[in-house]
Order: sequence, then C-alpha cells, then structure tokens
Amino acid sequence: MRCCFDFTGPRWLQNMKWKEVERYLKKGGATVILPCGQTEQHGPHLPMGTDTYAAMAMAADLAEEVDALIAPPLWFGWAPRMQAFAGSVTLRAETLEMVLFDCLQVLACQGFKNIYVLNGHRRENLPPMEIACTRARYETGAWIAILDPSYFGMKEQLELRDGNANLLSHAAGFETANMLYVVPDLVHSELFADTPEEGQLNVDQYVMKDKALLYDTPEEFRALRGEKGVRGTVTWASEEKGRQYHQAVVAAMADFVRQQNKRTVKLRTTAAIV
Repeated sequence: MRCCFDFTGPRWLQNMKWKEVERYLKKGGATVILPCGQTEQHGPHLPMGTDTYAAMAMAADLAEEVDALIAPPLWFGWAPRMQAFAGSVTLRAETLEMVLFDCLQVLACQGFKNIYVLNGHRRENLPPMEIACTRARYETGAWIAILDPSYFGMKEQLELRDGNANLLSHAAGFETANMLYVVPDLVHSELFADTPEEGQLNVDQYVMKDKALLYDTPEEFRALRGEKGVRGTVTWASEEKGRQYHQAVVAAMADFVRQQNKRTVKLRTTAAIV
C-alpha cells in the first residue's frame, strides 16, 4: 500500500527499543505526539481509518520538524451516531477520557514534559479529550495540548477550498484530498460524487448558517447523511490539494509547538498508575 508516511520509522515508540527512548530523554528530548483518530464510515470512497491515517501522517511529519517521538495511535474515538453505518466503532466518552488520561499520565511520569494529542476526528473527540488533557496537566505539571487540523493553517485551507462551502464536512473535499495524498491506494476515485449541502444544525463552521451544539442520534444521522454517508462536494479533491493541505497544517502546528516548547516545565510526579 502506498503511503506518504513511514509507520515503521524510528520515531514511533512501538518501533523503538526502551533504551533508545531513555537515551532520547536523557539527551534533553522531552516531546511526544499522541495521534488519535477513529474508525468509522467515510462514504463509499474513503477508508474507515481516514481520521487515524490523517493524524498519523501529520504526527510523522510534525515529529521530524520538532524532534519529537510518536506514541502508537488510538484507532477508536467517540462517535456514537456513527453506529448507524456498518463497521463503525465508538468508545464511550468516559472510556476515551480514561484511556487517554492513563496514556498521558504515564508519558508524563516517564519524563515527557511536552505532550501533544493530535486529533484526526475533529469536534467529536474534543469533549473527552479536553477533560483528559486538563486533568493530566493539573496532576502532572506537563504541558499538554490538543492539536486539531481544523484550527491550523486556516488561511491556506480557505485558499484551497475553491469556493466550496462544506470545507470540512464529513468525507467531503478536504478529507478526500488528504486521503488521496496520505493513502491513495485506499481511495476509490471512481465513486466520487457531490452531494447536497450539510443539513445538520451543528454544521461545519464554514457553512454560513446558524448553529447549535447538539448531537444526532444514529437514526437522525443516517437520515441526514443518506445512503452514502456524505454531505458536501467531493469531486474537487486532488492529491495535490491534499499535499498542500497537509503541509500547511503541519507547518502551522510546528510553529505552535516550537513556541510552546520554550516553556519551563516542572513535572510534579513520577508515580506509576495502578
């Protein structure tokens, strides 16, 4: 399978020896990136691992830019409404919160002062993530932040959209372009089809209509998404747009991380979890 990043690379914790991690920390390394995604339907044309592949690819390039290590990805997030589509899996919000909290606490206890959770699943993962990251910051003293592609490289994202209103809608233009760049062999371009504008009340921030914060039931979500599970324009996506999107987001994240890593961080705990 063609892929724009190397999952077998030397910065991934699962590929390293423990002495290599210890050596990184002793030499002053202090940063780890934890990619988090989701396994859920992304229309008939994209893989269900889209959110995780996006987070992994960004984490791989970001780690090179800021000299970080990368924790193994979390493939499951919080997405109860996606149960309406076959193969889509969700954790309970409190389960995701606790799994993430445990990972963050252990990493901080081992000496990682700067921890970045790179979220590929957009707003749905954010509530339990914010709680977990806040708890872990308060308890360990580590600098812990969530990096969400929706909030980085915004100027470039707007320039790339070609007037498309549903800029970040599920399985639409940018997610499709990104997967054409990240895992092109898993994209079925022959199934690209534009669909009507997003109909949800809690829509993409680039769709100019009033919005409310609420969460659809699986039945409501299936009715809104139709049989394809997609809302928004897809056919404008290209591998080149995916590359430009990916690089713009990673560059913005790298700038943010470099600035934040200048902070003086004093870890408050070395206690193991039980």
